[in-house]
Amino acid sequence: MSDAGVTAATALVNDTLTLLDRLEPADWAADSACHAWRVHDVITHMGFFFNFIADPTLVLPDNPSGKAERLNDAAVRERADWSVQQATDYYRAQSEAGLAALAALQHEDLRDVPLDMQDLGIYRMSQLSDAVAFDHLTHLTSDLLEPYGPVSSVPISVAAAIDPAIDWMMSGLPQMNGAALHPTLVAPIGLRLTGATDRTFVIARGADPSSVTVSETDDLPDDVATSSATDFLRWGTTRTSWRSAVVTEGDRARISAVLDAVDIV
Repeated sequence: MSDAGVTAATALVNDTLTLLDRLEPADWAADSACHAWRVHDVITHMGFFFNFIADPTLVLPDNPSGKAERLNDAAVRERADWSVQQATDYYRAQSEAGLAALAALQHEDLRDVPLDMQDLGIYRMSQLSDAVAFDHLTHLTSDLLEPYGPVSSVPISVAAAIDPAIDWMMSGLPQMNGAALHPTLVAPIGLRLTGATDRTFVIARGADPSSVTVSETDDLPDDVATSSATDFLRWGTTRTSWRSAVVTEGDRARISAVLDAVDIV
């Protein structure tokens, strides 16, 4: 289960609602740090993610690519001409419905039901709360708010959200990036995250061809990459280069090949 994900998603929705009350018209029109999206687009995207979770009858935009990021782009385009009031009302309504759905998905009869998320992989229904925590935390801290985005900063519930966000990232890493990572993992590497949370992982080849495993353990190999957890939100999603945020121990060339293959959605 990820009750912590529900708690995180709830806190981040409250943070977002506070932010919406403070946005000026110029803020909505400003370019965010998310490639090709305005602040307006990021807000409608976050609402769309909740809409997708809460309404199984939602008609999705055409997406012949089968890729989640292209689906998100299409959903943003559908809502690009909405007024600020429409975008605000949409987020408020869908976040309320979405949080209720996330809580329901933690129930015993639903939490372990598999959910196929196309190119992102297959997850348990309960993990959708972690996905929302990751999505909101990344968009708020890396795309909307200063110093990376265009909007004056407001308090964000990083402490409540960072661990569910990292849970999503490390669960998704083998499924989203396994084929690219497998050839680089001639031996396991360690990933140490610090700051907002302190956690350590080992990334290694799996038993099956092209498969990758991630295990959380204090027993790290000789080659280790160390980063703040909040920096990992950015470089792990390729918003920034890991080279400016990661300290390496061991074979830097081999660690570099692994980190270059990381691109979490």
